[in-house]
Amino acid sequence: MTPLLSRRIAELELDAAVLRHRLLHIPLALQEDCGLWASHRIIGREALSLFRAVRQETCDSGEDCDPALGRIEAAYQLVHDAILALSELALANPDHGDMAHADPPTRH
Repeated sequence: MTPLLSRRIAELELDAAVLRHRLLHIPLALQEDCGLWASHRIIGREALSLFRAVRQETCDSGEDCDPALGRIEAAYQLVHDAILALSELALANPDHGDMAHADPPTRH
């Protein structure tokens, strides 16, 4: 794999970790103002672009692409899991005990 593709995958991994952290630590009401959902779309596009680039490069060279594709998938999965956790929290019914004892929202 070329150094450029390796660097792009490393950058995707870092961006995904940062976005995951921000998704889980910035209140839902402020996330749109912070551009988090736009960041998610950008990461998704970059992941898809990297999948295509890695597949093309490895098809041309006969190199094994599974490790690189696994890294791309794992990076995207970090963000997906954070969004899933947020959706579960947002849809939880406080009357059934999931969030019944949670502290009230704070202003940030």
